[in-house]
Amino acid sequence: MTKNVLKAHAAILMANLCWGINSPVTKSVLMEGGISPIALSAIRIGGASLLFLLLAMFLPQSVAPREKIARADMWKIVAASVLMISANQGLYIIGIGFTNPIDSAVMCSVTPLLTMILAAWLLHYPVTRLKLLGVVMGMAGVIMLVWGNRAGATAPNPVLGDLLCLGAQMAAALYYVLFMGLIERYHPFTLMKWMFYISALTYVPLCLPELIDADYAAVSVSGWGGIAFIIVFATVLSYLAIPYAQRWLRPTVVSIYNYLQPVAAAVVAVWIGVGSISAAKLAAIALIFVGVYFVTAGTRGSHSAKPTP
Repeated sequence: MTKNVLKAHAAILMANLCWGINSPVTKSVLMEGGISPIALSAIRIGGASLLFLLLAMFLPQSVAPREKIARADMWKIVAASVLMISANQGLYIIGIGFTNPIDSAVMCSVTPLLTMILAAWLLHYPVTRLKLLGVVMGMAGVIMLVWGNRAGATAPNPVLGDLLCLGAQMAAALYYVLFMGLIERYHPFTLMKWMFYISALTYVPLCLPELIDADYAAVSVSGWGGIAFIIVFATVLSYLAIPYAQRWLRPTVVSIYNYLQPVAAAVVAVWIGVGSISAAKLAAIALIFVGVYFVTAGTRGSHSAKPTP
């Protein structure tokens, strides 16, 4: 195993652990009551865009290239930003506000299923019997997870929350399928930088009423630490780690690490008291895991291998 492959394993491990921990950390911040889900999503996007700006100024070009965006691609990047940043992150954080962090992390695992379905429908990608079985099993697990939930102190409307988190993953899947040309044409740092810039200018202003009404004094020191974790580790570093890992690892290896997200989320959620595990939930998670494995096991391309938080 070469040094680059080892670094790729470390990068994908770090990203998925951060994304898994992100769910209970986000839930913990929201439960303090000072910041609404909409305000937190705006803080995440705005904070990440500022960090990308700083990194673009100080990192070497080998890491943060100064690529010029073709004029014909600018509107495509705007649309990609709406899907991958505004819709994905906005719906996900709002969804966490209604459901429990374990469910929200599990929903991230279905992105390969949704991507494969969209790729087969829109791009006419071939679908084998094994992949079809994987989709059926995965979707059965999602249905069990969504409709088997009951409202509680940490999940006031889990069905709505789960569906919002699922919608977030659908937005990400659409991005992967519709904008493969951009993904292949530009460096990951360039794409992420511009998409966060655009979302900061389009999404954040819409959230100004929520940002103004937030009770920042009610946020504890640990809450601010959680927000810093969400911006730095669960957003910027993780979004940059995945493309690096994909350069050196097979898609199936990348997708296997995706299973760490619900595990990390469950451990941290139970530990800090914002989530619980039941036998029915474990059965639903198992169906989703097996379904995702069947979908990604025979995949050689990149369409069904990319997880997202």
